[in-house]
Amino acid sequence: MKEVLKRKIYNKIVLTLLLLIDFGSNLVAYIIVFDSIKLSSFGNTISDISTSFILLSQLIWSTTFFFFNLYDTRSTLSRFDEIIRIFPVIYGITVVGITFDVFGLINLNIDYKSLLSYALLFSFILIVGRFLIHTLQKNMLKRKIGLNNAVILGLNRRGLATFESLQNQNFHGLKVKGFVQASDDPKSFDFGSIKLKKIGNESDINEIIKSEKIDDVIIALDRPKPERIMSSIISINGAPSSIKILPDMYEVVTGLARTTQLVGVPLIDVNFNIDTFYSRVLKRMLETTISMGAIALCLPLWLFIAIIIKIDSRGPVFYKQSRSGKDGKLFKIIKFRSMVLDAESDTGPVWAEKEDSRITSFGKLLRRFHLDETPQLMNILKGDMSIVGPRPERPYFVNKLKETYPFYNRRLKIRPGVTGWAQINQPFDTNVKDVHQKLKYDFYYIENLSFRLDLHITFRTIWVVLRGHKA
Repeated sequence: MKEVLKRKIYNKIVLTLLLLIDFGSNLVAYIIVFDSIKLSSFGNTISDISTSFILLSQLIWSTTFFFFNLYDTRSTLSRFDEIIRIFPVIYGITVVGITFDVFGLINLNIDYKSLLSYALLFSFILIVGRFLIHTLQKNMLKRKIGLNNAVILGLNRRGLATFESLQNQNFHGLKVKGFVQASDDPKSFDFGSIKLKKIGNESDINEIIKSEKIDDVIIALDRPKPERIMSSIISINGAPSSIKILPDMYEVVTGLARTTQLVGVPLIDVNFNIDTFYSRVLKRMLETTISMGAIALCLPLWLFIAIIIKIDSRGPVFYKQSRSGKDGKLFKIIKFRSMVLDAESDTGPVWAEKEDSRITSFGKLLRRFHLDETPQLMNILKGDMSIVGPRPERPYFVNKLKETYPFYNRRLKIRPGVTGWAQINQPFDTNVKDVHQKLKYDFYYIENLSFRLDLHITFRTIWVVLRGHKA
């Protein structure tokens, strides 16, 4: 608990420093570019600074940086990658502001040359400040401060090679506490001059993770066959740790892993932390705002659809059904009824079909343009669903799929969505084989969840709906 608390305090300190650097960079850039008084009289210029400009611009920068994950507090973050990401964001926002001013959407009342000079100076000061903060973090890593506890699953030649590679690098952020012997490892293994020893067996991996406070498990099996590597991932999944595999094992989980590698040591994250500020706070704030506005716009259309449904077939306007949400919590999904009344009274739960005879005449039109799913905006507003996420599945099929795919639970780690990476890449599930392919899409989305990906999926969904095709 103490180590977790220290890490939280450390992350808050780094975040605070990043925010202060942003504000200071913004303030200094404004003074130099927009204030004609020399810096030697800096103390006299504070009252002359436009407080509204500073506060508004800082709000825009901070919000944008949060969306683009530029407040990442990890010590292992590449300083140069961040520089490459900062420039396009700042100049992108600047160009958008100028464009809005040109078309009269806003009134900047600022010379464009000065605005571009401000953006350039702001970028430069910001990058220097952040570079210094991340350099300090790197020095702490070099001194073995703030490292994550790790174990290597694999007491064999590959595990040993992985450990030696880690020892030759300073900035990977891992402290290997020992080896865990895999079930198919050689019974005896010569450590040579390495001081690390075996700390347990694979069958006790979850207990080892808890007792040793392990943050990362590195899988380095001697015979990394698909079934074998997947069984190891399944046994670790659910434990409070990240899972890493070697690159030549990546094809085993194609479409599942986030392709992030540590400095100098190509270990790829499988169980990356998805509880980010964006996924936890900003995504929810955006969805609440959007769903409220969309519901207000859709009300006249919903009234018209409700009348047609009542005329077209017997039964209620809305269709409610239990679905599995985040962490398996059940909720009632709300849709316009597109099937005949009691469609599954004789068959029980069944997969949908391409030419489903249970769909009403008007229901076909609703499904073609996905209008039957628009009432799910109310589920989004309530917090049961997201705009973008894995398709919400029925509990009956979730229980069946868990038996076939033990790793299926990972899909329930985030709120389900009205649209998603799987939905736009493949039609509705019609059998278990479809689920296998769709799981890859869902895992890819979960591991790469970001504002940019959500935006991409949203725009593709709009295109699909306008074309009248199934997502």
